[in-house]
Amino acid sequence: MYTINVAEKTWLTNCTDNDDAYKNDYRCKAIYYARTTSAVLSVLGCCLVLFIIIVYKKYRHFTQRLVMYLLLPTFVISGVSVYPNISNTSVSCEVAGFFMNWGILSQRLIILCIVVHLLVFTFRQRRPASLELMFHLVIWGFSLCFSIIPILGHHYGSAGVWCWIKGTNLKEEGLRFGCFYIWVWCCILVEIVCFGLVVARVQKQLKMLQGNPDALQLKEQYKKYIYPLLLYPLVNFILAIPVTANRIQNWIDKENPVFELFLLHSIVYPIWGFCNAMMYFMSKETILQLHPCNVWEQLISCQGSSSQSPQVSNVQQRPNIDFNYAGNILANPSTLNSATVESGSDME
Repeated sequence: MYTINVAEKTWLTNCTDNDDAYKNDYRCKAIYYARTTSAVLSVLGCCLVLFIIIVYKKYRHFTQRLVMYLLLPTFVISGVSVYPNISNTSVSCEVAGFFMNWGILSQRLIILCIVVHLLVFTFRQRRPASLELMFHLVIWGFSLCFSIIPILGHHYGSAGVWCWIKGTNLKEEGLRFGCFYIWVWCCILVEIVCFGLVVARVQKQLKMLQGNPDALQLKEQYKKYIYPLLLYPLVNFILAIPVTANRIQNWIDKENPVFELFLLHSIVYPIWGFCNAMMYFMSKETILQLHPCNVWEQLISCQGSSSQSPQVSNVQQRPNIDFNYAGNILANPSTLNSATVESGSDME
């Protein structure tokens, strides 16, 4: 009986070891293959979205650049998760732990920036010119700072079936909270508040324009640009729940890790990139842009128009809303009768 209890208490720790006694443990194999599969799907999803943004030059628009910024840390998280199990004493594990902490903090901050951007627009109907620069300073500076701190005492190492801040003593548990959990959940709480304010504001604005037939155009623009962006914080919040549940259980009862929670954690943790790609390709127009003929036509048109503006392919393109015009509508709904939506701004 004692032997069984010891095995149950140590299976998670030994999943990263090279001891032959644990190589064939079904729990270690299941977690490893689940994590690797999710990570590969996420890497492919990130590459596909980045390919479409570059080929169709969508990076010219601020909202598309926000998606690009989100892809970078998501790609890093997925890449680290693909990496095979390594010794908890190796330098590679410390490097992987650093990138894991940096990637998740950066990802969470970018999602927060997306929500804040939508909040600023819905209340001010325009984006301040300096907002994008501020986003960069906050995202990369903040996440880098709090990912370097654990390096100083060599606190990155084996954290179960992956590399992160070790939890071998009280100081390292404090580092987990101070350099990660506090900021992640603060971001999530702010996102929830901003999310609710954005939805309430949009619904109020649309209600103000009820009865005006031309207001349907503005409603369609909201459906195409506001609601899709709101999916990113919503989905990422849902994905954070099982991960947090497993970490809390592991913190409360470290001696008895729950295999089912770790398996779910391993599936969800690296799959953010795949989920983001699924949200990006929700529209019919974007899916059509994946067709090889449309991609080839876009590449040819770009090569043939180096001194001119790029030609529009046969793929039905979404019109880009002029949000300055939208703000005028909300301030004075009567302008709908004498104006049309201009293209090209995309929240600029």
